[in-house]
Amino acid sequence: MRIVVCVKQVLDPEIPARDFQVDRQTKEAIQGLAAMVVNPYDENAIEVALQLKGNQKDRTVSALTLGAEPCEKALRHVLAMGCDEAIWLKDACWKELDSFGIAKVLAKGIRQMGNIDLVLCGRQAGDWDMGQVGPLIAGELSLPCVPLVYQINLEQDRLVLKREMDRGVEILEGRMPLLATITSASSNQPRYPTVKGLVLAGRKKIPIWSNQDLQITERIDRLVTVEDLIIPQYERQVRIIDGETGAEKATSLAKLLVEMKLLT
Repeated sequence: MRIVVCVKQVLDPEIPARDFQVDRQTKEAIQGLAAMVVNPYDENAIEVALQLKGNQKDRTVSALTLGAEPCEKALRHVLAMGCDEAIWLKDACWKELDSFGIAKVLAKGIRQMGNIDLVLCGRQAGDWDMGQVGPLIAGELSLPCVPLVYQINLEQDRLVLKREMDRGVEILEGRMPLLATITSASSNQPRYPTVKGLVLAGRKKIPIWSNQDLQITERIDRLVTVEDLIIPQYERQVRIIDGETGAEKATSLAKLLVEMKLLT
């Protein structure tokens, strides 16, 4: 059984809002003081894959990413978590891709890897939060897609997938190959890399595949245009409500809200 997990490196979503910066000319977020980390939902997907692999020698977990230089750190991290191999899709012509283009290239990379039984993606990325790449990859590969899964088990030749719904847990069965997007749950919190894992990850060779390696001949155009990227500015005002008693303060507050047209 061969499992592929698509991973992405993003600015740390936990950075304070005051440290977040954008470049309005390039319409991109600036790293600034923020660290680059593996997208948290992708780490959940790695954990689900590693749990599914267990101690079975006939099951392998491969990580696949698309991006520039910082991506090597992400791949070393997931190798240290326990992935068997990592593949890096890297080419200057892929720099400006949107979700549709990214899905096309990742799908080409998955095809290049040969026969795949299961593809996992995080439910969404921690930067743009669009949640589109996973389902789009499934469309490119003509695979059934099961979104928002938190646990997967293999029973004979079928996959059993669990996902949380409004009224409980939904359990689905599916034949391989298929694609699932993974959400977070208490059962799939990412494991920490071990010292041994970190050492072995540093020694592993990471193949780099270019546009030529994937034999992509057609031009991949953007379907989404970002018109502007800004950090919202909020104005805060403090008003002291006068009054000797609670009733007087309530009356003053009501009058103020009427003046502000928040009450009629």
